[in-house]
Amino acid sequence: MFLLILSVVIVSISARSLTSIEMAPRGCEWRMQPDEGSEAGEEPVLYCQIRTINNSEQLMANLTQTQADRVTVLMLECSDVLFFESSLESNRQGSFLSGLRRLKELKVENCKIRNIPAAALYPLRHLRRLSLRSHNSECLDLADNNIWNTPRDLFCPLYSLTHLNLTRNKLQDVSALGFSDWGNGPLAPGRACVNSLEVADLSHNDIITLPDNGFSALRSLEELYLENNAISTLGDRAFVGLSALLTLNLSSNCLVDLPPDLFQSSRELRHIYLHNNSLSVLAPGLLEGLDQLQVLDLSHNELTSRWVNRDTFSGLVRLVVLNLANNQLTRVDANLFHDLYSLQILNLEYNAISVITESAFAELKNLHALTLTNNKIARIESYHFTGMYALNQLLLDSNEIEYIHPRAFENVTNLQDLGLNGNMLGGVPAGIGQLRFLKTLDLGKNHIESVTNSSFEGLDLLYGLRLVDNHIVNISRDAFSTLPSLQVLNLASNKIKYVEQSAFSSNPTLKAIRLDANELTDISGVFTNLQSLVWLNVSSNKLLWFDFSHLPTSLDWLDMHDNQVTELGNYYDVRNSLRIKMLDVSFNLITDIRENSLPDSIETLFLNNNKITRVEPKTFLNKSNLKKVVLYGNELVYLNLAALSLNPVTSDKDLPQFYIGGNPFYCDCKMEWLLRINHLSNLRQYPQVLDLDAVTCELAHSRGCAASASAQFEIVELFVSLRNPLFRSVSLL
Repeated sequence: MFLLILSVVIVSISARSLTSIEMAPRGCEWRMQPDEGSEAGEEPVLYCQIRTINNSEQLMANLTQTQADRVTVLMLECSDVLFFESSLESNRQGSFLSGLRRLKELKVENCKIRNIPAAALYPLRHLRRLSLRSHNSECLDLADNNIWNTPRDLFCPLYSLTHLNLTRNKLQDVSALGFSDWGNGPLAPGRACVNSLEVADLSHNDIITLPDNGFSALRSLEELYLENNAISTLGDRAFVGLSALLTLNLSSNCLVDLPPDLFQSSRELRHIYLHNNSLSVLAPGLLEGLDQLQVLDLSHNELTSRWVNRDTFSGLVRLVVLNLANNQLTRVDANLFHDLYSLQILNLEYNAISVITESAFAELKNLHALTLTNNKIARIESYHFTGMYALNQLLLDSNEIEYIHPRAFENVTNLQDLGLNGNMLGGVPAGIGQLRFLKTLDLGKNHIESVTNSSFEGLDLLYGLRLVDNHIVNISRDAFSTLPSLQVLNLASNKIKYVEQSAFSSNPTLKAIRLDANELTDISGVFTNLQSLVWLNVSSNKLLWFDFSHLPTSLDWLDMHDNQVTELGNYYDVRNSLRIKMLDVSFNLITDIRENSLPDSIETLFLNNNKITRVEPKTFLNKSNLKKVVLYGNELVYLNLAALSLNPVTSDKDLPQFYIGGNPFYCDCKMEWLLRINHLSNLRQYPQVLDLDAVTCELAHSRGCAASASAQFEIVELFVSLRNPLFRSVSLL
């Protein structure tokens, strides 16, 4: 089927007037599309089906002059099946677009265009948006294609063009685009070309150099995207003429320095992105005069403290975001940020900062977030955060901090998030209680050996506490009693051997606890009264026994794999009151599973790599929410089909998925059901076994089966003839 959709949008026509438009040309139909500029909210669109752009000439000829005068948007989509070649060449009567004098937007999709003549777009004086996409890397196009060059005056007749997308091509020479009105440009000196262009996207090309005056004709340009090219050289006057420029993206290029007068003509810049280059120098005065700048990204370069100094950011009084991450800064001196009183986000992570002088951040009165992670800071002194009263987030992770002055947080009492993960702290910082509004605290990967009920006194609003990978041995009575709002507690990867039963009695709001990778042997009574707890991980401990009665009924997710539990105890038979949906008890020492071993609410169950030798009949019968059961890698010799029986599963639900491979099954007459288990799905009373190819079975010999010898050989012959992968190990002993 050949498809060419010709979309014609009629301006200033309400939805109700659609019926008054003349009959559409053959093969076309009128539809409606949203129109933000119309009071009616919709405008009519003409869709047509033809083979190539060449065929559209006849369609255009069939439009009345009234219709043609109303066409403002034209979208051509050629057949992507046979992909016939199209052409934008003019004929004797001129271009097929000649009659569309009011055209504002032209879109060409899936059309195999070999050439775009310089005069092809000449009649389109009102064109604002242009998109030519063939989706074929061998064809000439304006986006996502293989364009190496364009005619020098191709865009010059497009006086009303506002958006141009040339991204993801192979353009190398900016001069060839005809955006210069200086010197040897395509136009006479001083004459503007495409002077209405507002957005130009030249990203993801092969541009190496930006010459002087290369964009000087683009007087109205507001956004220029040049990221992901190979630009290594910028002319001193590369952006001359771009007086309206607001956004400039030069990220992911090969720049090592920038001309000191680069932004002299672009004083209205709001956003500059220079990240992911090789900048090692910032010339003095480079950013001078950019008092409208709001975002500056200099991350992932090679800047040192020699070139980032007190004059670098001078005058940037409206700067809101400054990113200096992933550079080679070694110190933060006083007055480095002295004019940045509007700054809200400052990122200094992944540098080599070891020195922060007194009052280095004092002028940042409006700073909300400061990131200093992955540096070489060893001490936090009382003066480091002076004057930062608006600070909400402070991240100091992955430094070498071994000391924090008790008064260090006096000036950041509005702090809500504090990150100190990956340092060398020997205890909870003494002045932490001054942070009355703190909500999350990360003290993971330090050298903390103990916590007491006074360690976090004053943190009444804290809801997230991370103490993972420390050296804590015991959790004593009411250790977190001063944290009434605590909801998430991470104590994983410590050396905890004992948790007192009342350790969390003062934390009724706890919802998630991690105690995995410790040395616990017993958790009875520890969590019973936590009626808000929904997530618990006690895996990789040394638990010897377990009973469901010691868990709160609110629990939804329980991970206790890699312990030494031999039985899923349920002494008080609370399976009907539990809400557990996910239960992981893999890698334990469990020997058998029965109906009351599992809560009725269970959905996902991991029983793999235990010592299970028996699964009793009807074990899963009343588990109506069951979705997945993993019994892989146990010691099952026999598995009765009745053990897998389910209450009838309704047709609107998928059958549960079981995995039973890696067991030493001994297949006599009782295990014959293995051959047909997945053919019982129409009964909807048995699960689907999804790993039959991993099931091996040793066939019964005469002493192990009540069937006669001849019957045994018939079974063996059947199994072998079917070449069923279930029976890879055949024994006739």
